Amino acid sequence: MSTTADDDLAFAPLAEVSRRIKARELTSAALTRLMLDRIARLNPTLNCFITVCADAAMAQAEALDRLLQSGLDLGPLHGVPVAVKDNMATAGVRTTAASRILADWVPDEDATVVQRLKQAGAVILGKTNLYEFAYGGVHEDYGETRNPWNLGRTCSASSSGPACAVAAGLAYASLGTDTGGSVRLPAAACGIVGHKPTYGLVSRAGVVPAGYSLDHVGPFARTVRDTALVLNAIAGPDPRDPAGSRRAAPDVASDLGRGIGGLVIGVPKRQPSELIDPQMHDAFVAALAVLEREGAALVELTLPDHLLSRTAMWAISASELAESHREYLRTRAQDYSPTVRGLVRQGAFLPAVEYVHAHRVRQKIIADYKAVMRHVDVLAMPVVPFPAWPIGAEEVTVANVTENLMGSLTRYCPPFNITGQPAIAVPSGFDHEGLPLGFQIAGRWHEEAMVFRVARAYEQATDWHRRRPPLQ
Repeated sequence: MSTTADDDLAFAPLAEVSRRIKARELTSAALTRLMLDRIARLNPTLNCFITVCADAAMAQAEALDRLLQSGLDLGPLHGVPVAVKDNMATAGVRTTAASRILADWVPDEDATVVQRLKQAGAVILGKTNLYEFAYGGVHEDYGETRNPWNLGRTCSASSSGPACAVAAGLAYASLGTDTGGSVRLPAAACGIVGHKPTYGLVSRAGVVPAGYSLDHVGPFARTVRDTALVLNAIAGPDPRDPAGSRRAAPDVASDLGRGIGGLVIGVPKRQPSELIDPQMHDAFVAALAVLEREGAALVELTLPDHLLSRTAMWAISASELAESHREYLRTRAQDYSPTVRGLVRQGAFLPAVEYVHAHRVRQKIIADYKAVMRHVDVLAMPVVPFPAWPIGAEEVTVANVTENLMGSLTRYCPPFNITGQPAIAVPSGFDHEGLPLGFQIAGRWHEEAMVFRVARAYEQATDWHRRRPPLQ
């Protein structure tokens, strides 16, 4: 097979690869070898994988080929190579959470989402890079994941590795976690699709926690349909997750082609504190025009101040992270990166009254969003105020105003971690430097199918998802 053909296959949609496996045009073993060869060639530059499970992946792929030959088809993910973020437990494979503290931890059993991927026939290629403990910084032992669109830029937020792997054609899908935007932010930065499900729809059993009441596990893929197929495989009740939903998992892939004629899309009014890069804003306005041309009605509305959601999110997540790290902070403090050590200490010293107050604020925000969602089918808003930033930057200039990077970064995503609503990020263009841009669509609780339907309609009317990064 030629190099061009290899590249075409590496960037093919998951649904297309799945069809070709079932038609016996491709084998899982051949696909897995292609992905492993690409990882060996590109990962030293991109740094998106921490652990590559080459032998196990090949053995799994060959076994899945034999199953298919015997007539047993496990579904749309059968034989498809995927990756998982390295804060999800994998039996017999180290799970580091990109920390020195867990560098040698080898779990005895898989996280529920890993189990479900395997049950659906997916091939696990390996474990991907992240911010330490999926929180606020990179540990020097693991380093930064580089953006495949520009190697001097980040992949934005903690699920950097899984997003990069999909964007670079090193996996057909991946799983990440989202506590304050860490699925949607890297999806936008890398030009792919990323979904944060309704809180509790996807089990977090076996996932190293960051902020227990805010954590979500969600899928990345190159298309909305591919993302829906992965969500179908991992969603549903799990007795191992006491905070999980008891609702049956929805089939979010079945409604994708219905179109959006007659739907009402809420567009938040610009808030006084809101700063956004002009190119990002223009791309968002253009995306809204596409949705309107596809038949949706746009309605401007007022949402709670994004700063309120961000402040509540930080107070809750810092407190919950500190609670789960009490013993590590006492015995292994020197092994954290300076940034995460500082954040854990801040959470440990945050007064309990502030944590309680943050949850009271949270309830008010949820009530306000419930009131808004009675009048619209979905909301559309930016994911992030600016494109991927230079590696090492601590500040960013937005609309000629210099801001703290982390504060500016978490402007648009935390509201849906606070409320627990489903939200999906989709590509919406590129800036003048060729960096991806994206926006998000959020829906009512447990109405994933509506969110995916709107996202799919936008995707089919554009071609941003077909672009490939300039990798050599």
